[in-house]
Amino acid sequence: MKIRTVLFADSGKMLTNGENFGTQIFLAENEMAESYYEITKEEYDKISAEKEQESSADFN
Repeated sequence: MKIRTVLFADSGKMLTNGENFGTQIFLAENEMAESYYEITKEEYDKISAEKEQESSADFN
């Protein structure tokens, strides 16, 4: 039997490990909950917009 760990962000927050983002995180095998921390949705929106700009710049 395997046990699956799910992390849930508090209201108005997102979970991240700096690479993955979500309001719910299903940890992979050998992944540690301590790797994740909460950020505000505003912080997430800013990071997401920056990554989108970087991606579009790669195509130009």
